Amino acid sequence: MPVAEILIGISLVKASASAIKEGCSAAKSLSDMAQSVDGLFEGTKQVQKARANKSGMSMKDQLGAGSAAQEVIDARLAKELLHEARMAISMRFGPECWTEIVELQRSREKEVKRLATIEAQAKAEKREAVQGIFIIIISIFIGVTIIAIIGTVIWATQTAPPPAEGIR
Repeated sequence: MPVAEILIGISLVKASASAIKEGCSAAKSLSDMAQSVDGLFEGTKQVQKARANKSGMSMKDQLGAGSAAQEVIDARLAKELLHEARMAISMRFGPECWTEIVELQRSREKEVKRLATIEAQAKAEKREAVQGIFIIIISIFIGVTIIAIIGTVIWATQTAPPPAEGIR
């Protein structure tokens, strides 16, 4: 499965880099190329993620020379295409434009991570609250059961006839 992810990532990087170069040569505005820039970053991220995540690959695939060579080639190709896109945007819109794009991308990724952390904390707090309520309900049920058993034993001892005297 990671091989497919790498191929998807590489194809996304290639298509995005090509669209960015064409957009820069056609004098399009940066807003027209925004989707291509996002695709470029996403494709690069997919290649890096698929390269780092080998859990779905068989041992043969992990240790095979072809797999290692393909991973290195794909990573370098993605890096090269990212550099070409950076150069095209820098030449068209100025060098600070690419820096702004990268900084904005990083800040958005940090924000996504921060929101995911907050969401995970909220889920954990909710789970703890539900567990607390469950423990209270179980404790009340056990308490009522114990009181009912004690009451039944007391009632049974009070209503039982006195023992008959045995025959001698």
